[in-house]
Amino acid sequence: MQEVRLTIKKRAFPSQGRVRFNVAHLPDLGILEGEHVDLINEATKKTVTTSVIADTMVREGQIRVSEEDLKALGLQDEEEVLVRKTPPMEEKIKKAAADASKSFSKGLDKLDEKVKKTTGDVKAGTAKAADTVKKETKKASGKIGKTAAKTANTVKKTVKKATGSGEDL
Repeated sequence: MQEVRLTIKKRAFPSQGRVRFNVAHLPDLGILEGEHVDLINEATKKTVTTSVIADTMVREGQIRVSEEDLKALGLQDEEEVLVRKTPPMEEKIKKAAADASKSFSKGLDKLDEKVKKTTGDVKAGTAKAADTVKKETKKASGKIGKTAAKTANTVKKTVKKATGSGEDL
């Protein structure tokens, strides 16, 4: 990709969206006057797209940028900016689609991992709960059996007392 690093000089007159630099940089970028370039703050990855005015009065290695564009980039006078030929819209759309697809795939992979982990956790939790229910049911069943036998004996004794000792139940 064709690009150059230039030192920023703040423009004296406001002209947001337009930059001036020396005509000698046009071939370096593979552009003509009036075409677009992206100004890139490499530290923050902020980008501003501007149209180019070729100017022999601007020193080579410098670029004249409006105050508004400087603020949008987060850069100051005398700092360096990466200047890159703006790719055609079709190329930008393809890149955005490829980036979105890549991001979507990563998201799906993470989701798949989480679903698998959750499924494993649910299976383990279900098995543990089933085991606990089984143990508690066995305990309760034993206690109910003992209590029922004890109650039956108590009922027999009470009935014998009430009906007399001669009758069998």
